[in-house]
Amino acid sequence: MKLVVSVTPRNLEEAQQIDAHRFTDADLIEWRADFLEKDEILKVAPAIFEKFAGRELLFTLRTKQEGGNIQLSDEEYVTLIKDVAHLYQPDYVDFEYFSHKEKFEEMLEFPNLVLSYHNFNETPENMMEILSELTSLTPKTVKVSVMAHSEQDVLDLMNYTRGFKTLNPEQEFVTISMGKVGKISRIASDLTGSSWSFASLDEATAPGQISLSNMKKIRDILNEN
Repeated sequence: MKLVVSVTPRNLEEAQQIDAHRFTDADLIEWRADFLEKDEILKVAPAIFEKFAGRELLFTLRTKQEGGNIQLSDEEYVTLIKDVAHLYQPDYVDFEYFSHKEKFEEMLEFPNLVLSYHNFNETPENMMEILSELTSLTPKTVKVSVMAHSEQDVLDLMNYTRGFKTLNPEQEFVTISMGKVGKISRIASDLTGSSWSFASLDEATAPGQISLSNMKKIRDILNEN
């Protein structure tokens, strides 16, 4: 599994002060641009892409309706994503599929889409349908992150992921059960067929995130012969 760590600068000064060496153990850097005001995103982008030049980078603009920090119209959301993607060509571009479904066709020009769905309240009963619809669109990556309230919620999501991965071996999946009970889903990514696991360096960006140093130790232990 790839270990993903998010950077969440709240202004240009914070972006310029990021110490990229602290992220050496991360396999993929996620820039969560929603911690900025919308007019600041394109001003901060050069600093982020310069800091992590040569590293795999995921651009994410997480809106409030999916647990993020920014309120945008569909048009603003798509325009900002396109502007950053065209100018800086990140390795992955996150798109909140169900929240901005009407704009999906405008994103088809990007072969590196991460079609995502986030639910900070529950593990919905129609999880199979959600995974099925996202998988049917064959993006570069399917990403689902949902809140777990019971062990069964976690086991269900892990089983669904395994099932979809078996039927769609070429598709990259990232599934996460958030919350304390869901921590096992972050550790067992290789077992379930989930390609990435998110870890935190300073500030966790989701409930149940484990530190990068601990995730690296866990991965090393699991990879031992």
